[in-house]
Amino acid sequence: MVLCSIGLVSGLSYFELSKTTEENASFRIDRAARAAVAILSEGTNHAFRPQFGASQNPVSLHIATASGQNPLVPGEKLDELVKTIGQANQGAANLFSWTEQTSSFDRFATTFATPDGAPAKVFSIREGHPAYASLAAGQPFTGEVPVQERLRLAYLMPILAENNKLAGALAVDVGWVDDLNFAENRLKTRIASAAIVILTGAILMGGLFLRFELRPLRQLARTADELAAGTQPREIPFTDRLDEIGDLAHGLTRVTDLQDKLQKLAYTDPVTTAGNRARYFSDLNNALKRSKDGKFRASLIHLDFNGFSKINDTFGHQVGNRVLLQAYARLANIFGPSAQIARISADDFCILLPFDAQGAIAEDYAIQAIEMLSVPFNMEEGEIRVEPSIGIALLPQDAQDAETAHRVAGLALRAAKESTGARHIFFSTPLNERVQTEMLVETLLRAALKTEQLELHYQPQICPSDDRLIGLEALARWPNDKRGYIPPGEFIPIAEKTGLILELGQYVLERACRQAAEWRQAGFEFGQVSVNVSPLQFRQPSFAATVRHMLNTYRLPARMLCLELTENVFVDTGEQMVLDILSELQKIGVQLSLDDFGSGYSSLIYLHRLPFQELKIDRAFLADADKDLQKEHLFHAIVGLGRSLGLRVIAEGAETAGEYALTAAHLCDGMQGYFCSPAVAAKDVRQRIEDFQKSRTARSAQMEKKRA
Repeated sequence: MVLCSIGLVSGLSYFELSKTTEENASFRIDRAARAAVAILSEGTNHAFRPQFGASQNPVSLHIATASGQNPLVPGEKLDELVKTIGQANQGAANLFSWTEQTSSFDRFATTFATPDGAPAKVFSIREGHPAYASLAAGQPFTGEVPVQERLRLAYLMPILAENNKLAGALAVDVGWVDDLNFAENRLKTRIASAAIVILTGAILMGGLFLRFELRPLRQLARTADELAAGTQPREIPFTDRLDEIGDLAHGLTRVTDLQDKLQKLAYTDPVTTAGNRARYFSDLNNALKRSKDGKFRASLIHLDFNGFSKINDTFGHQVGNRVLLQAYARLANIFGPSAQIARISADDFCILLPFDAQGAIAEDYAIQAIEMLSVPFNMEEGEIRVEPSIGIALLPQDAQDAETAHRVAGLALRAAKESTGARHIFFSTPLNERVQTEMLVETLLRAALKTEQLELHYQPQICPSDDRLIGLEALARWPNDKRGYIPPGEFIPIAEKTGLILELGQYVLERACRQAAEWRQAGFEFGQVSVNVSPLQFRQPSFAATVRHMLNTYRLPARMLCLELTENVFVDTGEQMVLDILSELQKIGVQLSLDDFGSGYSSLIYLHRLPFQELKIDRAFLADADKDLQKEHLFHAIVGLGRSLGLRVIAEGAETAGEYALTAAHLCDGMQGYFCSPAVAAKDVRQRIEDFQKSRTARSAQMEKKRA
């Protein structure tokens, strides 16, 4: 309020003074102009007749001598009149004559003189002078004009002869501009000085007053900062006051009580009463801050249970929660009160161990935890077993920040889950390098799919009884400038892990259908094209619709497309869902093949319940079966099982003539393997088949000759 008031008063005062100064100057210059034309007219016996404008201000002087002579000639009389005009107006006066040759107004009478009293220097008004344009146009000029490197407020009017021809000019002024504005500038300085003094006083007095009055607020603000930082203050001050400060203190007291409750809600897992994800990262951050002094060491243990979701699916989430609660109780009993245990997601536990002898102690605890958690949990529903895996990171050497620490412990956990041996693994640099490699492969694979760098190669399926082509399996190949072709075993698992397998599966399906349509149009009898389907791709709700769309797009008969599924497709997938999808595919008319038969433990169940038309025997049963009688009997039994169920039987992996002959001897419908041909580019398929059939014909002829 004080600042605004001072500013308003000062501004109004200055504005009013400026306005008054401007009006006063305007009035003086107008009066000077009127006085000048009157004196000049009267003093020359009306040789000059003034012309007035609409506001009765003189706008020009007209020469009115009867003789027609120009009175604008230097002379004592005009000098005296000019001096009289200057004295009357308390300013200066000048008379100018117009020179046609130089287009300038040349001064010949003036009140100006040098400091020693001598006549002033010759002066002319030329183009560039502020008044020149107006005078040359026969119009008056009012404003600031330069004189002796300063400015004067002047009024200049043209002197016109007959036919309004320029004859000269009369100039009067009322003094130097800065002298006229002296009062305004002085008041401006005084107003500014007074305002500064008043403001300084108001600020000092107000500051002292506010400092005294706001001292309780500052103390309460510090208390609020402590609350915001998570520190519980010992007491809230000023709760005994009855004013607004007291009300604020009571409010902070209620906030303190509420913070205690929120602390428990925000940092406690409701299922196990362990710390939650927020508490975990807070504890981890604090531990890493303490470790910066080089004295504090800790171990981070990341634990979860393999296949825990099956417990929830089988017994329900309530039973799963009770298992987690008992698991937390066992962990708390193992690690003791010094460990900070948190459940950060469904079955993920993270334990922070603040010990100096990190490696050995952490490993001992990990072994104890695995042993204790592997003991069955006794529930009303029966005994429930879990399979724990543990990843361990050592702090701070493995990580300097919480995000990295959590990541590296997770990498170690994933390695433990993928390991067939140890169930607890320490983080190491090779683990990180492997992840970086996987990330690089993922990035490159994503780019390769977008730019369509991947190729499809096709491995023939041959009927061993007559060497006839009955089908082709489409296999993805990834060419690389430096490495040649990147093995599928290197990029397929990463595609499955990252979800890129959906895009890759769509890519393979679309190009296989397109190639099959081209072969069909070209009259090439290839039988059918087989495409592998990943579990994730199979479970997509739109998978059957996608297959139908591809067939319609390329006008490919459904019987010419075979979808190969492994039993992994059915893991963690409800039986009814599998039946629904397979039934929909069967309605479309595509062929369904169970791939890698015999490599899993439940293939027979799938054969019995699900509508397959083809069975592909895993290579493990054919390899060296021509040299091992017991293995041959097993192979024969599997082929017989498939044929008894009415399935077309394909043997995979025939690499020798003996293995090829074995498939023919046991009446396999087809085989594929390197003996016939590896997977080759589409343009080479026909030539490969022809070469194989020619070689078989030549070999048969040789056999006939030998027999003969």
